[in-house]
Order: sequence, then C-alpha cells, then structure tokens
Amino acid sequence: MAAYFIFKEKNSAEQGVQILSMDLPSRQADPYDALHVPGRPEPMMHPQTGRSFLPITIKMEIGRNADIRSILAWLTGSGDLITSDDPAKRYTAYACDTVSVSRLNGVYRAITVRFQCAPFAYAIANDPVELTSSPAQLQTIGTMYSEPLIELTGTGDVTLTVNGVTLEIKDVSGTVFIDVHTCQVYKLEYGAKTSILSATTGWIERMVLVPDTEAVNVISWTGDVSGVKITKNERWQ
Repeated sequence: MAAYFIFKEKNSAEQGVQILSMDLPSRQADPYDALHVPGRPEPMMHPQTGRSFLPITIKMEIGRNADIRSILAWLTGSGDLITSDDPAKRYTAYACDTVSVSRLNGVYRAITVRFQCAPFAYAIANDPVELTSSPAQLQTIGTMYSEPLIELTGTGDVTLTVNGVTLEIKDVSGTVFIDVHTCQVYKLEYGAKTSILSATTGWIERMVLVPDTEAVNVISWTGDVSGVKITKNERWQ
C-alpha cells in the first residue's frame, strides 16, 4: 500500500501528490539539565517538565495536473496529522515552516513540508467511557500518563477521586467538565464554557491516568452523583 498522510481531514492520496519520503516520528529526548555542584566530581541530572516540538518532514511529488496553489493552501495552519505508518494515532501538527517547491527530473515538481508536532501521539479511538459504580477501575494503554476529560453529573457538594487525588466541587447542578489537560472546571451553557473553578478545591493537574503496564486506575466519587464519563486521551511519547 502506498504511503499517505492525512492533515486537516484531507488525505494526501486525494490531493494529486505521491509521497517520496516521510520521516518516521522519533522518540523525543528526555529533557534534563546537568547541574554542576561544587565539591561533587560528577554532574547531577535534573529532569525538566517541558518537551520540545517533534518535527516530521514529508517530501512529495506533485502530479502534472495538480493545482499547486490549492496544495500550498492545504499545507498551512494547524490540525491533526495522521500517517500511514501508524493510522491509529494522531499528532497535533503545525505547518508553520517554509514549504519548498522544486523541479523533479526537469518535469514534475517536488514539494517538501516540515510539520512541527506536539511531542505526543494520541489515540484516535477516544470515545468517553461511562462508569457505573464507585469505586470503578479503568485500564488505559500508551507509554505515558494521560490527562483525561471527565464529565460528572450530580447535585450539591460532590467529590471526585482519581488515583488518590481528590477534587471537591461545591453546589453542582447538572453536568460539569473537569479538563485535566488545561486544569479547567466548567459548565456548558448555550454552547459556551462557564468556569466554576472557584467552586473547586484540589489538585486538578494530578488527576492523571496511568498505563495498565504500571497500575489499574481507580476512580471514585461521593455525594449525589448520577453519572461519570471519562475521555481517556491515551498518548504515546
């Protein structure tokens, strides 16, 4: 099967281009700083929390009848990037670098695009999982902890605990969303987010899910809670 990629929901195979080469996503280096302590013969390695963008470069041959301006317009901005090497995962990609166009064999044109991708690949299959009783166990896959989106429906004062980390929410009325990735707690009203973070107490950023190679995730709640759904956001580094 010929190689392809999908960017912003458009497949390269349908855009009049043929893949000549495509970098395989590589594992990011672990971010460390070397700390030189006076009196110690060796430096100490100090882990950092941030990671740099992951570059993915794709070179394509443009068909004789392809509209190069339409292709250049497609290869701009940001969106999900999926490659034929691993079609079950997606990257958040930015086509912000210069896109170069050149002649190929004197007739056909070649185009090279370099995507800057967020450093993790995410599972495309990411439907919410409904939990029916407390406590509940939840398994995830991936090579790194994930930051879920949790949908909780209830009334009054409730608590939600994920792997021992508890979030208290006051005066719940209806459905609230706990977005661990952005550390937001909000309601949806007429399609817009209304923050209720001020009504919460706890460490939202620590409410992560770990892969099943490490442990089984345990989720529990107290109070008048009628439903809990979790979008796991499984990811790989």
